[in-house]
Amino acid sequence: MRITGVMVQYYVACKRELWFFAHHINMNVYNELIALGRLIHEQSYADEQKSILIDDTISIDFIKKRKDLIVFEIKKSSRLEKPVFYQLMYYLWYLKQKGIKARGYLVYPKERKRKQVVLTPEFEQEIERILNDIPNIVMQETPPPPERKPYCKRCSYYEFCWV
Repeated sequence: MRITGVMVQYYVACKRELWFFAHHINMNVYNELIALGRLIHEQSYADEQKSILIDDTISIDFIKKRKDLIVFEIKKSSRLEKPVFYQLMYYLWYLKQKGIKARGYLVYPKERKRKQVVLTPEFEQEIERILNDIPNIVMQETPPPPERKPYCKRCSYYEFCWV
């Protein structure tokens, strides 16, 4: 199974959302907040080459080459910092599997905030655990039961879970 960075993000944020996404039940195309996030992504760092696709598996927002490779993930807000942290950590892990050492930054242009992300052995093990568990969730016949999260009311799947 091909596992994308978005799948890792959804795994950490909401396993039910992961299941919907993997089964092509995608409500995000109609979500105004997602559209705003896309606009911020397009307008931020306009001089950078964006959306670098590797192996049709990971899509890196943009990279810079200094002494080492720096991977950047642009987000609208830091509300979902933990899930996007794991998404970026997955990108770093994936690159390491390809023999590429990198570090990363989560970037929140509207908040004028950035957070450095470095892959550690502990996070490597956590990413591998997540990658092993994602197929278990995706292969279920029905989505996992909903769990109340602080961001549920703004989620595009809200009606599927709580109405």
